[in-house]
This record gives sequence, C-alpha cells and structure tokens, in this order.
Amino acid sequence: MTLFLINSLMTVTVLCFYFGYFFRKRNNAIHRFSNLVGVTLNLCTAIFILIAKYLLGGVMSFDIYPNVDRLFIDIHRFFAAIALLMMLFMAYTGLSRKRHLHEKMHYVFLPLYTLVYLSGLFLFKSHPN
Repeated sequence: MTLFLINSLMTVTVLCFYFGYFFRKRNNAIHRFSNLVGVTLNLCTAIFILIAKYLLGGVMSFDIYPNVDRLFIDIHRFFAAIALLMMLFMAYTGLSRKRHLHEKMHYVFLPLYTLVYLSGLFLFKSHPN
C-alpha cells in the first residue's frame, strides 16, 4: 500500500509538471500553481521515503522491496538526487523571475525527471519474492 501511495503521488507530481509546462505561455498563474503543487508533492514524498529509509527501520518495513540489483537502485538514486536539485533550482529561478535560465533548464529537467519517475515504477515492488 505504501508503494502505491508513493507511486501515486509521484504520478500526480509528473502530471502537475507537464500540466504546468503546457500552460507556460498561456497562463503564468496556472503554470506557477501547478508546478508549485508538483514541487510540494515531490518534496513530501521524497522526505517520507528518506524518513522511512533512515529513521523508521528501512523501506522494507513498509513493504517496499527491490526488483533489481543494488547497482540499478543506486543509479536511480543518483539521478533522482540530480533531478531534485534541478527541481529546486527550477522553482527558485521561476519564482525569482530569472526567465532565461528557467526556460533553458526545462529542456533537461523534464526528460530527466520523467526517466527517474518511470525507473522508480519498475525498480521496486510491494512483495518480497
């Protein structure tokens, strides 16, 4: 159930980012709101995962098991960390109206975040076998 909740929140996050991207030129208020909701949901989910892993006995105690070798999970975490930093920087540049840099970063951020999201769907499962 926990993995379903995590995947659901990450799905909503991806939808918020693409919805915001769609409205980037049409309606800046919708663009900002949608992306801020996406950032907030992503941060809440990431913080929950980190707390579960390091403070609450590990993710296996929440019925989240690896589906692949540890190397692939570490690669996923590496790119997820990069995507997280880019997401925060994108939020900063968007809110501070540094438009030129903000627009250039989305060419890297959206594909990277989408790949991290999709890999997360396949790297973990909710049963041990």
